[in-house]
Amino acid sequence: LLYILRHALVAHQQRVVALEWLPVELLLALALGLMLLAGASQLFTSAHRAWQLQGAALRMQEDARLALLRMAQDIRMAGMFGCLRLEPADLPDGDTFTAFSRPLEVEGSNLEAVVADLPGHPLKPQWTLLTDCVGYAKVHRGHVQAAAPLMAIPITRHRYAVRGATLYFTRGSSTQPLLEHVRRLHVVAAADGQRIDLHLDLFDPVLALEQQYVVSVARRNGGEP
Repeated sequence: LLYILRHALVAHQQRVVALEWLPVELLLALALGLMLLAGASQLFTSAHRAWQLQGAALRMQEDARLALLRMAQDIRMAGMFGCLRLEPADLPDGDTFTAFSRPLEVEGSNLEAVVADLPGHPLKPQWTLLTDCVGYAKVHRGHVQAAAPLMAIPITRHRYAVRGATLYFTRGSSTQPLLEHVRRLHVVAAADGQRIDLHLDLFDPVLALEQQYVVSVARRNGGEP
């Protein structure tokens, strides 16, 4: 009987000790679990932000590439009006002479280029050049149909300008937004007029991301811009 009582007393003491240590072990386990959860959450947040930044940078790069390629194409084609050199007598008025004598205008964040449009453009051109590419060339205001053996080359002034945080493209009298979230557009002409440097800065207002792009474009029709 004494042995049974002693054994019961020892078992009771062990249960009391186990109950006393249980909250400490539980708190320690909870603390370790919370630390692991916080680390995993921080790792997921960092990875998600890196994914967002990478996606935004790729979108900005693609938008900048399309806008800069369009401006570069107009810079290269400015003043290229067909196969014959135009003389003042081939132009209808003084305003046309001024536009054609300076087909590329650069001023800070503005770029203007007088270029030949692709045939079949839905908008009417500002001028039409009728030429046979042999000895006849005549510029007319507006849209003019050509009769054989002449061909008609539509010509329009293109303008790029930043207003607010948007880059706008103007063709003749039609204006449309070309690029959003523009921090700066800076157009610089080389001293010899043979090269135009385009500096474009974009930003993402949500992710606080900024990207800068620079493109140098060689002119085909050189001269002072």
